[in-house]
Amino acid sequence: MVMCNVFGYVNICNKTSKKTRLRAVALFFMFKNCYNNARKAYDFMKQQKYNAKDLTLAYFQKKSKLYRAGGYKYAMPLKRSLSDYQDHLFAFLMDINICLLPVYIWVIEFLLIMCGLIPPHFFDLLFYIMFALLFVSSVLLLAFFTARTNGQSFGYAMLDLKLVRKKDKKEAMPLNLILRQALGFGVPLMIFGFFFQVLGVILWWIINGIFVLVMPHQQTLFDLIFGLVPVREPDQEIRFETKPEVVQEELHVTPIDLHIRSNYSDDGYYDVEELFKQAKDNGLEVISITDHNCARANAAAMRFSSLYNIQYIPGVEIDAQYKRMRVRILGYYIDWTNEVFEVLEQNSLKREKELSIERVEKFENFSGIRIDVDSLMSNSRFQTITPTEITKMVFHNERTRSLPFVKKYLDNCESHSAAMSRFETDVFGKNGPCYVKADYPDAQAVIDAIHNAGGIAILSSWHLDYISDEVLEEIVDLGMDGVECFSNDIHEQTIAAALKIVQKRKLFVSCGSDYHGPTKPKYHMGVSNCPEKALPLVRILTKAAK
Repeated sequence: MVMCNVFGYVNICNKTSKKTRLRAVALFFMFKNCYNNARKAYDFMKQQKYNAKDLTLAYFQKKSKLYRAGGYKYAMPLKRSLSDYQDHLFAFLMDINICLLPVYIWVIEFLLIMCGLIPPHFFDLLFYIMFALLFVSSVLLLAFFTARTNGQSFGYAMLDLKLVRKKDKKEAMPLNLILRQALGFGVPLMIFGFFFQVLGVILWWIINGIFVLVMPHQQTLFDLIFGLVPVREPDQEIRFETKPEVVQEELHVTPIDLHIRSNYSDDGYYDVEELFKQAKDNGLEVISITDHNCARANAAAMRFSSLYNIQYIPGVEIDAQYKRMRVRILGYYIDWTNEVFEVLEQNSLKREKELSIERVEKFENFSGIRIDVDSLMSNSRFQTITPTEITKMVFHNERTRSLPFVKKYLDNCESHSAAMSRFETDVFGKNGPCYVKADYPDAQAVIDAIHNAGGIAILSSWHLDYISDEVLEEIVDLGMDGVECFSNDIHEQTIAAALKIVQKRKLFVSCGSDYHGPTKPKYHMGVSNCPEKALPLVRILTKAAK
């Protein structure tokens, strides 16, 4: 059984040719049911001259990065089900076989002594060598491997299981993982094995097995002590590209970006300083952070503006509605300390939480799938549950993914991500069975609030393609100071119509990338489809401080 373990195979291959080592690592991915990834990994390593250690380490680092970036929200603690018990037991047996490898070797040596092929006086020496190696494999190797892979032992890695913090399912501290494995696995194996031999070891495993059976999430005694819980990792695609994509060279980056999201938004990723670092690296001269219904980022942004020598325009983006149509309004040069923004933010959070509860109820009635509201809420900074989060939960769970009404999307769409996108649109879209209608502040009231805070009101490009020219003129005539004419979300015809209206009324022109970070990878900072000849129009806005 040990020889079947890929890690054992990799170790055996350490003294063989480089080509064999590369194939050993590729075999690891085959065991993970990722034949295509294995082929790419092998080709990539040959071209880049990477060794087995490099790729294995990179693989676990990538998994850990994806988990920290949001995968933990969809990790499922083990339950009292036959499949979970089987996987947990199999992972345990794999770890045992790896750790007992010195014992197996010693048994072979003992048989050779019995056959007279090794002199008997070597027996004691070989026994103590075996015991020392057993200490290394069971106490040190397993513990430090688990810490290095952020919660995955040999067996856990093969079964997509992971030890994480119980309170929030985030990755555990390396020290806790080391102590858990050493004190809960290796040390008892050494002590009970030395003093009580096989019966002592079996008794310890039985005690832990009882804990696993009794606990609702299959925790061992030392899992409870260190506040850990085993979870099943969500599906994560680890890709190896033989030809890295060159994207930045093809993108036209403008020096002005007035539509950026920070992690103060529910879907933003980077903090304020990181955004300024990226803006500096991209050569941007003027930026504005326009978080969704939140103006908190502006305080920090004003400090970093002078530090990074980048002009900063205080901003915000507010949800509003005009004649039952949802629009978004950008506010620039605002006094972000004005209490109106605190009120808008609190009302927005309350509204989104109520919508989340209604959305979950509709989805449960429609699908028959129970949503773990407490778990999703606890992992959300804003205590909300979006259609995207429900969709990810459904598609990352093996049981729900196999349901007929979900499986049809996987069967009929070209990719997993396309299936998720189509599912979210069909189920939660405006004509979907789980659509929830929200009431937003009146557009006129939002415009007045921005003006009262000393700001300039600009109509966001969000969904501008779906607004007719007549309605666009009506919205502008409410008191808008300008329109975001250039962004990644609108077509050329819409841009032309918006520019015509803006020029007719002598309003401001804005441009923005709507950059979110990894949460929306198709958007890039500074890329707003604003042509060079239109930049002078945008610069007028950047010099419009009141």
